Amino acid sequence: MRGKGYLLVVSLLIGYYAANQLTFWPIVCLSWQLFLLIYYYRRRLRSYELIVLLLVALFFSQHFVHDPSDALPSLEGEVQLTGTVNKLIKSTENHTSFILQETKTNTHIQINVFTPLNSAPNQGAKCQIIGELQFPEHATNPGQFNYHDYLANQKIHYLMTINNEDQLACQGSSLVGRLSRIRDLQFEHVDQQFDLTISAWMKSLIFGDRSELDEQLELLFERWHLTHLLAISGLHVSIIVTILHVIFIYCCRFTKETTYQILIGFMLIYPVLGGGAPSIWRASLVMIFNYLAWYQRERAISLDFLSISFVLLLFLNPEWIFHLGFQFSYLISFSLLLSKQILTNLKSRWSQMWFVSGLCITVIIPIQLNTFYLFNPISIIVNLAVTFYFSTIFIPLIFTTYIASLILQPLLFVFVTLVNHAHNIFLVFIKFFDHFFYYPIVTGPLKPLLILLFYLCLIYILVHFEQKQFKQVRYGSMMFITIFIVQQAIPYLNPTGSVTMLDIGQANALVIELPYRRGVILYDVGSTLAADFSTPSERAYQQIIKPFLHYSGIDHIDAIILSHEDYDHLGSLQYLLADFTVDTVITSNYFQWPEGFEEFIDDERTRHMRVTVGESFSIGGQTFYCLSPIRDWQNPNDNSLVLVTTFGENSWLLTGDISEQVELSILRDYPDLSIDTLIVAHHGSQTSTSQRFLEQINPQHALIPVGRNNYFKHPSQTVIDRLNQLKIEVYRTDQDGAIQFIFKKHQKVGTFSTHLP
Repeated sequence: MRGKGYLLVVSLLIGYYAANQLTFWPIVCLSWQLFLLIYYYRRRLRSYELIVLLLVALFFSQHFVHDPSDALPSLEGEVQLTGTVNKLIKSTENHTSFILQETKTNTHIQINVFTPLNSAPNQGAKCQIIGELQFPEHATNPGQFNYHDYLANQKIHYLMTINNEDQLACQGSSLVGRLSRIRDLQFEHVDQQFDLTISAWMKSLIFGDRSELDEQLELLFERWHLTHLLAISGLHVSIIVTILHVIFIYCCRFTKETTYQILIGFMLIYPVLGGGAPSIWRASLVMIFNYLAWYQRERAISLDFLSISFVLLLFLNPEWIFHLGFQFSYLISFSLLLSKQILTNLKSRWSQMWFVSGLCITVIIPIQLNTFYLFNPISIIVNLAVTFYFSTIFIPLIFTTYIASLILQPLLFVFVTLVNHAHNIFLVFIKFFDHFFYYPIVTGPLKPLLILLFYLCLIYILVHFEQKQFKQVRYGSMMFITIFIVQQAIPYLNPTGSVTMLDIGQANALVIELPYRRGVILYDVGSTLAADFSTPSERAYQQIIKPFLHYSGIDHIDAIILSHEDYDHLGSLQYLLADFTVDTVITSNYFQWPEGFEEFIDDERTRHMRVTVGESFSIGGQTFYCLSPIRDWQNPNDNSLVLVTTFGENSWLLTGDISEQVELSILRDYPDLSIDTLIVAHHGSQTSTSQRFLEQINPQHALIPVGRNNYFKHPSQTVIDRLNQLKIEVYRTDQDGAIQFIFKKHQKVGTFSTHLP
């Protein structure tokens, strides 16, 4: 199948498509068979090639089938397990994490050890473990990272936490485990020889361990789509192999044959030493295939080698098809190889670098948007500069410094000085760009049809660019831009609005999206407390609120309404003001800023508006009426800003944390008040939601923002009994996850849905 290796990749993907029974999968499979038959009858395929391609599709249609029976519910609870260490995930002084393959059932279990161990278990070690099994948690909010699915895609169905070393006994090792031990010894070596900054970079760029890199630096790389430089890939492998090639040929005076033999051996073990990521396996396999072709005096066809490595890796590890690094690595590699003629046509070295940088970023945009929901267009320029710096200066310097630590100790300080200077200059450059030029476009996930059109349009542009038909390239570029305009326009053409109560634990956050994106309003932006139990944690914001807003394509907030000043209702405000454009923050007259919070409001960007009882305000045509506080109750909870508004024709009462005395005060002032949907006050505390209050306002639905197994034991069973007695439909974030109400203007009937089934 010389020159036709890419057909193996397509057959494999057809098999995956059939295994997961994706949209129109029978039609897709039949179309592929028809295509192969046409190719065969036109003598573009030989008989054995046709059979191989059909068998590949058939094999992988079974190979990718996920069998949920691998997970055994009977194992739930405290058990004693015997198994083999399948993979060591993390090993630090106080935390060790690894995958155990249970002996009897072959079930994969992630073991987390939160106690110091004398030594981490090696891959292939036999272990006996006593502990309690747990199921990984599902994502409970739209846009939230789904840890359950992430593990399930790796065939991991259970978690086990160990806090006592006596619960774990491991011994032995496999060949891979012994190679991993060599890696651990090198970690110890660089820790002894270098400071924390240089050792962290060496572990990342040479051994594929990013755990010690500065967290803020990693976030900076993520913001500029530079994380591929932190993971060992073809770029890193080619630089390392080039340096070794020079050493063996010019310093050691080895022959070319001997050098290639050594490098083949090195490429077989380096993926293990480098952490075993898909990108390093891809680069190593393709390089080995090239060396073997040289030995056979065969002309190397890189596209075939890349295709064979793709099929081989998914044969050995089918779960890698869900791995972002695998997807990025192969999508970029195939794109570059298929654009080889374009690179040849570009005579200027700078033109080639611009093209490669632009293509590498462009081709992964759909995956980027469907994972992170945003794109930074200026990153194309930054990628070009940073990739050039890493490939020509920093990675060679890091690897040379590591070699010097082994064989050139007297010169080591020179290399260390160069690395530090290079690193400091780079940090100044990237922080400068981040401060002045970071303007991401928040899109939310691309619609499937737009993804298809995106790649068809990209192929159209590349084909005509290769043929130097630049007029068609301009047309294609205009279509390309139109795809993103359509994606951005979709919310403004959508006649439906939504109200989403996010599941952020024992805190409250309500996101209101008006029809035709006429406004985005947040009522409360709470957070849970940090480890010191006195300051707000950014966990709820970073893991739930921010991903949800980006998932919804939101980068501008018209108003944030704060019911009162408790952290479980405003703890995420500072982060929202830093990351989003917020026009107005609305509070009651009796609202008092917690210490340090008022300084987060930039008066030039965000207006602070106070409202009093009897007043109303409108945002994007959505009117809110203020019912309370009528006076200063000398209590932040009772001073909550209580609002009534209507979504479609469905009236809502937003209550904050008011108590029964405030409820009765509202009833006295508004004796005819009747609503359809109630946000239950104070997370369902028994001090609120009185019988009289419920009977008079007569809600049809009640929403309770409450944390699972919370310390306060909210919601009170008394409150739940009252709601049930009055036949009010109850939604709870601890049981239902995020709760969403979809409505249309002037339409009485709306639809409630929950994120957990």
